[in-house]
Amino acid sequence: MSHHDASHVEKFVSAAERRGLSLPGVFGVFFYRSANAKTLEILKSFLPVPADGLRKDFASGASAEEVCAQTIRTLRDAGARHFYISNLPIGRAPAVLQAILDKAS
Repeated sequence: MSHHDASHVEKFVSAAERRGLSLPGVFGVFFYRSANAKTLEILKSFLPVPADGLRKDFASGASAEEVCAQTIRTLRDAGARHFYISNLPIGRAPAVLQAILDKAS
């Protein structure tokens, strides 16, 4: 999930509220480390990739942590409350996660 396709989350959250669902939704956020064209093309085999939006984000100077934090902020605004973040760098996961959370708050 990315802030570039948050409308899907808005629709899901609205439908869940209309139906009175009490179980929380959990939304996956992919940690894009760069806008490398080859990497994004390979990722498209596994998940939807908003490549154009990511290229613009990184071209504007945003860091990977800022891009991920923007996604979390946007999804929160859409009504999502529970997230997991995939693709954090294994050796630096705690520090990167903390940086994302600091930027998202």
